[in-house]
Amino acid sequence: MTQATAARTPRHPEVDARIFDAALTLLRSRGPLAVSIESVAAASGVAKTTIYRRYENRESLLTAAVTSAATTVEFPVGMTAQDSLRWVLRHARDTIEDVVGRGTVAAVIMNEDPQFTELLLGMIRNSTRPLRADLRERALAGEIKADVDVELAMSILLGVVVAELIRGRPTGEEWVDSVLALLWPAFAA
Repeated sequence: MTQATAARTPRHPEVDARIFDAALTLLRSRGPLAVSIESVAAASGVAKTTIYRRYENRESLLTAAVTSAATTVEFPVGMTAQDSLRWVLRHARDTIEDVVGRGTVAAVIMNEDPQFTELLLGMIRNSTRPLRADLRERALAGEIKADVDVELAMSILLGVVVAELIRGRPTGEEWVDSVLALLWPAFAA
């Protein structure tokens, strides 16, 4: 969409909310390939012409919808190292369940839509930056092993959530505690 088109298209927040809600619902349940201008119009009740006035194409609509759901991660301060890891497990679980959904996880694993996969991976890198910094600081302070591989730790923490969701296993508080009990020896100083 050009700057001129954006400037003359009046925005109604409730219409944008309906568009984003429909796009994100389709994304969560069926993955990025299910999101099209036509499917969003049908699911939202918003005319295709209205959607096209706002978004040039499927990619711009999908990017805007995902960006609208991505919130800045406020990493809590003052936690113990164990509580920090516990928070990450909960946050990853909640984000997958409530923001991106299982359909998106499956699509990313299969790389069905490379442009979307790159968008989502960029968002994951940005949202995990505070945790990676926290782990590095804790390693320097001696709270966790000094030689902990932070990137591998992130993969393990995020991967265990994805694996359990794929397997259809519950990921409640008991599960979080079990995972932490299993992984903590690898982190403990």
